[in-house]
Amino acid sequence: MRMTFVLPALLAATSYSVALAAEQPQTLALPQALQRTLQHDATLQAFPYQLRMAEAQQLQATIKPNPELDISLENVLGTGDNRGLNAAELTLSLSQHIELGEKRERRVELAQRQSQLQRDNYELARLDALAATTLQYVELLRLQHLQQWAVEKLSREQALLATAELRSQAGNLLDADISRIKLRLLRSQINLADIQQTMESRRYRLAARWNAEPDFSVVTGDLAILPQLPALSSLQQQLQQSAALQRYITLHQVADSQLRLTEANSQADIRISAGLRRNQANNDNALVFGFSIPLTLTDPNEGRRLAQAEDQVLLARQQQLAASELALLVKQQWLNLQHLRDTIQAINTLLLPEAKKLRQTSLNSYQQGQLDLLSLLSAEEELAQAEHDLIQSQSRFHLTLLELERLTGLPMTLTTTVPGAALEQSYE
Repeated sequence: MRMTFVLPALLAATSYSVALAAEQPQTLALPQALQRTLQHDATLQAFPYQLRMAEAQQLQATIKPNPELDISLENVLGTGDNRGLNAAELTLSLSQHIELGEKRERRVELAQRQSQLQRDNYELARLDALAATTLQYVELLRLQHLQQWAVEKLSREQALLATAELRSQAGNLLDADISRIKLRLLRSQINLADIQQTMESRRYRLAARWNAEPDFSVVTGDLAILPQLPALSSLQQQLQQSAALQRYITLHQVADSQLRLTEANSQADIRISAGLRRNQANNDNALVFGFSIPLTLTDPNEGRRLAQAEDQVLLARQQQLAASELALLVKQQWLNLQHLRDTIQAINTLLLPEAKKLRQTSLNSYQQGQLDLLSLLSAEEELAQAEHDLIQSQSRFHLTLLELERLTGLPMTLTTTVPGAALEQSYE
């Protein structure tokens, strides 16, 4: 079963169009990035060849043994009556190897299941490649939000410096306080430069997912869009359809086919022949027939059969452990998402409004000479930290959602475009 990789909901909600991207190549949307990955990812490029090789193996498995032509010449170039070709015996015969035990059917079955295993491997590699690209995309989007945050923070600090300089001119502020604000402003400028440099590096890391130079300057998306999650019970019920567990099922089928082929190969084949013999000395012709079968006094594949049977037991155990681990990981990620949603809502509805209120109140009091500079700077830092925490929590939400999609191979459907702060809580 082919699993569908669905983008994180923050990106599905953006108002981007492919036509607009063609006109503005400096902007990149996630569907574009994923399409480029599918077309140019180095790992995925190998799978079409591997699939064609598997198809060739299926063709090879259908080939039957060819008949053999046997020519023998006896009693020639001897002495006496056997001088020259006087007593020559010429035998011309055709022989055919006949496979018993449905060997051909077992080979075809094994080749078909190995071909399916290649398709399962491709699906896993495809999901991993798309997840890796989306990870780089979300990280770049987070940096873009942090850049905007740093610019706004810098703007507020510049306004604060202007206010402080007015008070300093009036003799109401020490030069040390002006220096303190300037130092904070310099740190913010350095931080902004660091973010911009990291963004440039991340652009190249994203473009490397499809082996190209970046032809875009920004990516589109909104971290504030949070999708509603499926119920945990629904996710766990559908885990058996995940690409990872489907591959275990195919591995078990391959092992079963290998065992059945080994059992078929343990059954002896026969060879029959028919031909014509010419006796030159007597001027006689005669038909000859032959039949041969190996005497399998012992099973030539006994050890191989036992090893393959144990391999089946091992695969069954590995599948059981993988299913259990997958269920636990899915539950962990689902709970993490619920916690992150609560955190984001708390920041949006409680922490951020209170920090904005504190900052504005402190600024008003400072302008009226009722508050010292350190208290105002502390209020400014509280607001900046709250905004920073919101961006970080939103990006962690989408990265966790991405991991949940990778584990399950299931879409996390966007049911609303209302920002996360306004979403109602939806628990199982």
